[in-house]
Amino acid sequence: MKKNLLSVAVLAVMLIVVGCSSSSTGDDDKVDLLVGKWVSQGTNIAPGLAGPPFNTARIDAEFFENQTYTVVQLDNNNAAVTFRGTWEAGEANPAGIRPVTLTQTEPVAVVAQGIFQIDGNNMTYEVIQVQPALEGVGAPTVAGGFGSTSIGGVATQGFWTQRFVRTN
Repeated sequence: MKKNLLSVAVLAVMLIVVGCSSSSTGDDDKVDLLVGKWVSQGTNIAPGLAGPPFNTARIDAEFFENQTYTVVQLDNNNAAVTFRGTWEAGEANPAGIRPVTLTQTEPVAVVAQGIFQIDGNNMTYEVIQVQPALEGVGAPTVAGGFGSTSIGGVATQGFWTQRFVRTN
């Protein structure tokens, strides 16, 4: 379980950064909402990332119109890890929550799924690794809302929920 939680946390960090985008098929507003630079720091960092073993202090994410992303995660000692990949988002529900799939290529190849919602210059985001599968871990869903990531069948109630603020 400890190994699974560590893997989940690493993936959540990567995915949090990766999954802040929307897809576009004639609905450029989705892309426009996400494209740009975002930062998460302080109390906006998900509790699962802020504490050990990650000790994340800041996440800088940039999402591009070509549906790629770059995320730089800094820990409390200013050690940085850079994540890169592509994203694809689905349609929003009436509350504006969208599903997202992230295909990370660096530093390791993983696929994550989750949800995000943008309100002005603020984004709420929650994603988790689904490939390779993590035993007992379930991705958050639009229907379940934020806090619906599950470990061992139990919802984590926001432990992996991240908040970002647009910086440009």
